[in-house]
Amino acid sequence: MATRDDITRAIINILPLGQQLTVAEATKRWYRNLRSEGGCRLTDVGYAMCRTLDLASWTIDLDDVKQLRVNKNMLLALDRKITYPYYIDFPKKQLILFSSREAMLATLYGDLQKFLENYG
Repeated sequence: MATRDDITRAIINILPLGQQLTVAEATKRWYRNLRSEGGCRLTDVGYAMCRTLDLASWTIDLDDVKQLRVNKNMLLALDRKITYPYYIDFPKKQLILFSSREAMLATLYGDLQKFLENYG
């Protein structure tokens, strides 16, 4: 299984030569959780970088998920369970996943809370 550092290195390798960063620099700019074993939740800068590179993404509308409350427990579960970069757009109430597998499974569950309880 790929680690966050492996994913970060792969993204760095597709950046134009003059814009490449070290893994440590990229981690500080792109991810909210800076711990070495931290999750893959993207910052606004990290999300903008993924969009600029036109990386494939899948969106889950959180408004469509019945009685879902994005709270501290949900954020911790996302941080622990989701293994590829993801972004939470609070104004639009969307979860943007950059893994087709995780997006497909979350969609098939139809309930993000149950998906997080059973995934990983």
